[in-house]
Amino acid sequence: MNSDHLRALVAAVDHGTFDAGAEALRISGSAFSQRVKALERQTGQVLLTRTVPVRPTPAGERMLRLARQTLALEDEALTALGRGAGGRTPLSVAVNADSLDTWWRPVLREAATWDDVVLHLHAEDQGHTTGLLRDGTAVAAVTDDPAPVTGCTAERIGTMRYHAVATAFLLDLHRDAAGRIDVGTLPVVDYGPRDGLQRAVLARAGAEEERARTGRPAPPHHQVPSVAAYATAVRVGLGWGMLPTEQVPAAVFAGTHPDLTLVPELGDAEIPLHWQRWSAGPAALDRLTETVRRWAPRA
Repeated sequence: MNSDHLRALVAAVDHGTFDAGAEALRISGSAFSQRVKALERQTGQVLLTRTVPVRPTPAGERMLRLARQTLALEDEALTALGRGAGGRTPLSVAVNADSLDTWWRPVLREAATWDDVVLHLHAEDQGHTTGLLRDGTAVAAVTDDPAPVTGCTAERIGTMRYHAVATAFLLDLHRDAAGRIDVGTLPVVDYGPRDGLQRAVLARAGAEEERARTGRPAPPHHQVPSVAAYATAVRVGLGWGMLPTEQVPAAVFAGTHPDLTLVPELGDAEIPLHWQRWSAGPAALDRLTETVRRWAPRA
């Protein structure tokens, strides 16, 4: 396939409109449109919706991923032959926010020494990062899904352990007559609407079944979409939340923290982490993969 046509497809999606894509490639709008049409004729399918912003069709999503892979390899080959632009290789990676705030720090520290790579990180829940692989936005992703996306490989790299944590004061407000914590009324802190970890823990503890049986309302679910602010919300008693081991003070595990405590009725949770990446990619992706393997958490 003509690489100019593939670049037009990628530019249209990345920049949102044909005009913006044409400007990025420094060609006329009509020439840009002709390149996209030529690719659609060759594939026999409509690849892009003519909307604002431009979006790939289902066929376009598959072609977009292949286009990004093809262009990355072409650019790397041209650079090796001395004909490339000499710039850095862009690596777009989808990583869940908790990983970014914990074990990805040494990964970033190593990447800071690379003079041939530019990282574009996308923060997304680990249950949804593979979506960015499917549409070609990311070349790799940290995910809890072991099934590889088409055109990608997947490997288990580690496990993140989470602990149910709350303030002792909040727990005391939600004890029954026997002194047991009523987790069915205890306020919850979620990272965002896609964060299902707390709901899964509640279901495991039987809270959802109890609520269905009694008909009582669900507990308040606060949303705090910031890793640092999420931990703060738990610390000040807004609700209970699942915190990664690295974010839980040692005194909490020892039972000597003045404010925070583990919630034994809810317990811990382990999230398996997998690294999915393009099967074929630039050498810089291989280097990033090796770095991720070294620093991934071993629960």
